[in-house]
Amino acid sequence: MNDFLCRMPCLLAMGLCFGAGPALPLRAQEPDSVRLQEVDVRADLLEGGEAQGERIRRLVGNVRLQQEDTRLRARRAVQFPERREILFTGDVLVIERGDTLRADTVLYNSRDKTGHARGGLRLSDGDVLLEAPSGLYFTRSKQARFSEGVTLTDRAAVLTSLAGEYFSDEKRADFYGNVILSQENSSLRADTVTYHRDTDISFAFGNVFVERIDTTGQADAQRPTVRSLLFGDRLYNEDSTGYSRMEGTPLLLRIREDSTGAVLDTLMLRARVLESSRRDSLERMVAIDSVRLVHGDLAASADSVVYDRVTLAGSDGADVRRTVAWFFDQPLAWFEDNQASGDTLQIVGRGETIDSLRVLGNAFAAREDSASGRVHQLRGKQIVASFERDSLRSLSASPQAEAIHFRTSEAGAAEGAVRMSADRIAISFRAGDIDRLEAIRDTEGVYYSEDILPDSLALDGFSWRPEQRPLKREFLRRVEGIRREDTLPPAAPVLLPEPVD
Repeated sequence: MNDFLCRMPCLLAMGLCFGAGPALPLRAQEPDSVRLQEVDVRADLLEGGEAQGERIRRLVGNVRLQQEDTRLRARRAVQFPERREILFTGDVLVIERGDTLRADTVLYNSRDKTGHARGGLRLSDGDVLLEAPSGLYFTRSKQARFSEGVTLTDRAAVLTSLAGEYFSDEKRADFYGNVILSQENSSLRADTVTYHRDTDISFAFGNVFVERIDTTGQADAQRPTVRSLLFGDRLYNEDSTGYSRMEGTPLLLRIREDSTGAVLDTLMLRARVLESSRRDSLERMVAIDSVRLVHGDLAASADSVVYDRVTLAGSDGADVRRTVAWFFDQPLAWFEDNQASGDTLQIVGRGETIDSLRVLGNAFAAREDSASGRVHQLRGKQIVASFERDSLRSLSASPQAEAIHFRTSEAGAAEGAVRMSADRIAISFRAGDIDRLEAIRDTEGVYYSEDILPDSLALDGFSWRPEQRPLKREFLRRVEGIRREDTLPPAAPVLLPEPVD
């Protein structure tokens, strides 16, 4: 008996196959296609036996398996010859063409070359690490499937979900159920995410939420922090080119906070589609179809909007940001108590403040008189509004400018109206009210006293639509229930070990 046990490791080294009968004759008789599937199993000790009427072999100590390019190592194993399965336990290691899988146990099937891994599963190719309680690994396709939760970590991102699949050769992750993708200064949450590691392209579907923190200038503790929150149904994102596209009536919130976390101002924007891109110092956002926007006292709507933000170095070394937003196709803008409309609308700002608003083509501005309820009107080929600290300072129409100004006494009584035309008409404001009206060059005008004032006095192209003004509450309904603690902290890059040979 002792002599037999001493010879046992040598017998295993000669080739222990899945199946019945002597190993060497079977190999000699099998065709090439079958011979490629032969399994070489080695161990320090083999014990034969039965379990629930099934023939088994127990392998103890330094267990090794090789099948084509697949290699497994473990402390112990139980072989089920009829099923062509082996259950490996104790520090199990699977190596498959660059992939390294570690787990507490692996049930390996040599027919389909799959391994069911349980307990502390860690799968890595040296650049990415996947961790899960359990998983199914297909060695032929180098594909892993997880149904009890999974975390993917690489140098660029951390991805977690309730379930998912990873394809090593394609470097692609398909994750499902409460998916969270965290990157430096940004995070994404969705029902489903497909992430391509080699191209840094990701697709997100269902209840998509993105948070991004603008870290530019954060070395200055007094500089406000800008947080961008984006909600939608479908997202395509390319990190390498800085391009992303959100669909499904997306909502964007840009929140400026001071060092204490108090909100300074908020930009709210909705559309059918939102696209954004970054190149060097230029950030561009394009909003398409049914665009609605609120930023402080400014509200606007249009068919489409192009928003550019350029970051330049100032003379004192601090960053200077210039912003330009173009509104196309029936744009409407409201600022304080004024409404502007025309063919195209442009807003220019510095940082987060508005410097000017320009209306080009069929430009029209209107304002309701607070005392009489009548609507002051201004039109021209273009209208320019100038702001100081986001407060309206002046309105100017030119050329071929026209205006209707309704007059009231200091007591608020109506006193008729003035209708005028000129090459240029300028209106200045003080504390939000009209302070002065001035007509320049080629001036004509007529005064209507209250008793002869026409019932309907309006300029051509008259437009007054206060009911269409976007309001903050219509944006906030979309984000009710989203608390600050729901937003995600940025994840630091992680360096991973190289795969085991």
